[in-house]
Parts: sequence; structure tokens; C-alpha cells
Amino acid sequence: MGESDFVSEVLIKTKESSERRYALKAGGIDVEFVVKRVSALLNISEENIWREGKAKGLVRARSFLCFWAVRELGISMAAMASRLNISTVAVSKSVARGAEIAKNDGLSLD
Repeated sequence: MGESDFVSEVLIKTKESSERRYALKAGGIDVEFVVKRVSALLNISEENIWREGKAKGLVRARSFLCFWAVRELGISMAAMASRLNISTVAVSKSVARGAEIAKNDGLSLD
């Protein structure tokens, strides 16, 4: 693949990502919606998703939350770290873990 093809492909993916984020936000999908979705999918209370801890179910829920908030909604890792009272490195790891779990389980935000 030539350099111009690569640049074109990156620009197309960026545009698609931006359009998806805009559509989600226009549809009223925000972090609170994501928390509700995760809560319903994993049968865990919304309050528990926000609490600190390393229980397996909680880690899974927070991984989905971080993945969907950062990748789908475009919320910064720093903002998620602040809301969850964890480091940006922990958010980054959660995003990667959430992506893998969502892919393996065939789960999506919408």
C-alpha cells in the first residue's frame, strides 16, 4: 500500500469514527446511558459500576464502560480516570480489556 493510500484509509476511518460519535451523541447516548447498558448486560447495579474494587464482575463492567465511553463516545481517558478515581493507565488497560471482551462475546453499545 502506498503512502497516499494509507493516508486516505486513515482519513476515511477517522471520518467514520467521528460520524458514529456524533450519531450516538445526537441520539442521547452518553456515559450514563453506557452505565445503564452495562448494568443491564451484566446484571450489576449502576451504583456498583461506579464503586472502587477489583471483584471480577466489577472489573468486567468497568472495562465495558471504559471501552465504550472512550472508543465509541470519544470521552478522554483522563476524564474517565477522574470519574472512576483510577489512573489513566488503568483506564487504558480497561479499554483494551473491554474491547477484547466485547469482541469475544459479540457485544455492542447499541
